[in-house]
Amino acid sequence: MGGRAKGRVTAVYEASLLDLSLGGALIEHAHIVRPGTTSHLILRMEGRDVNLRCRIIRSMVHRVQVESDGEQVLVYQTGLEFVDRSDATMQMIGDYIMSTTEAIDPPRTAP
Repeated sequence: MGGRAKGRVTAVYEASLLDLSLGGALIEHAHIVRPGTTSHLILRMEGRDVNLRCRIIRSMVHRVQVESDGEQVLVYQTGLEFVDRSDATMQMIGDYIMSTTEAIDPPRTAP
């Protein structure tokens, strides 16, 4: 082969969702990612996985976490921008955001 063929390697990492909007998301994770690259964020919404193609806008070390075995792990916060958004996906994200907002601050009713 001698390096003539080029390819791309992708990996799946666990991440915590910190913030979600119709335009993108803020996640926290323990693996380095490069700003400017594209990736996929898989969110579980309404009982199914939603695969969102996104561009990594920024990623920086947020803190150092000490594991139970004493190992120190860098924890990153990464800002993602959604790309190739369908109307159906945006509606689902909007409904999810509204449902979580209402759970925190339920709508008030007049007496």
